[in-house]
Amino acid sequence: MKRFFLFLTVCTVFSVCLYSQQSMTVMFCNAENLFDPQDDPLKDDDAYTPDGDYHWTSSRYWDKLDAISKVIVAADEDQAPALVGLSEVENQTVLNDLTSRSALKNAGYRFVMTDSPDRRGIDVALLYRKSYFRLISQESIRVDLKPYGGGATRDILHVTGLLENLDTLDVYVCHWPSRYGGVNESEKLRICAARTVRESVDSIFNVRRKPYVIIMGDLNDGPDDPAIRDGLKAHSFASGERLKDRELVTLMDPLDDGSYKYEGVWDKYDQFIVSASLLNGLGCTGVVGAEIMNYPFLVIDDDKYGGVKPFRTYNGRRYQGGYSDHLPVKLHMSL
Repeated sequence: MKRFFLFLTVCTVFSVCLYSQQSMTVMFCNAENLFDPQDDPLKDDDAYTPDGDYHWTSSRYWDKLDAISKVIVAADEDQAPALVGLSEVENQTVLNDLTSRSALKNAGYRFVMTDSPDRRGIDVALLYRKSYFRLISQESIRVDLKPYGGGATRDILHVTGLLENLDTLDVYVCHWPSRYGGVNESEKLRICAARTVRESVDSIFNVRRKPYVIIMGDLNDGPDDPAIRDGLKAHSFASGERLKDRELVTLMDPLDDGSYKYEGVWDKYDQFIVSASLLNGLGCTGVVGAEIMNYPFLVIDDDKYGGVKPFRTYNGRRYQGGYSDHLPVKLHMSL
């Protein structure tokens, strides 16, 4: 009898793989200082209050929520992204407003987020649609930078869920330490964050027969930097290459464009890194490709360096009413 039920389960899963042929979109967006206008005495958020440096009023706050919701809808206009990773969000209030009081209110998003010791109080979060992703567990992973001379930083969000085709997916949302103080001086902090993620991923690799892992976020480093290559131990994927399921692969290398522009140079700081099991084509769930969302409404002319640059909310302290200083990225998946 047990064998019969096992056989029936295998047949059911096989049928889902064979006939579903569905797709879903995963997206990441640095929301660029998505604060509410209320002063939190426990956080350094005074600049984003009505009387603060940026004169962050309720009107500007709601315009910002409308802008972020527009970006998310644009990532997949047919059905809205199944998963949306966000960085630089202040608290649950802004996520409640974003998911229930903006253009996203009918998409059915739920969310989980970290509660980090970051000085400014910014965190990372994951929005998910229950019809695509059934939440199993969540954890906020602390990054200890003290041995390397660093202070408090954003936690890493690790979320495990069940996909529509019954595959288990582990998602990591990251916002690694910035390059403030110099690239070389701050590099060790990002390597520390990368090793923290890798340690958690290895624990998944040790228990999952076929691990499906997606790491996304503003990593403040490009695909070829030491934090990615040495700390996370992720490498490039060549078309047609057969990899071991328990390897990590960067997806942004072949893309021509960048997601962040500094002094006229584009960089690929916003990334997707996945387990090779999502690229080998041997299971139900797979990655079709990654894309930087350099849509016309998300950029403006760069008068100083030429070309275009992200249409951000502020230029210095001058309010522009844009979207973010980073371009969002998205991942196409098959189920």
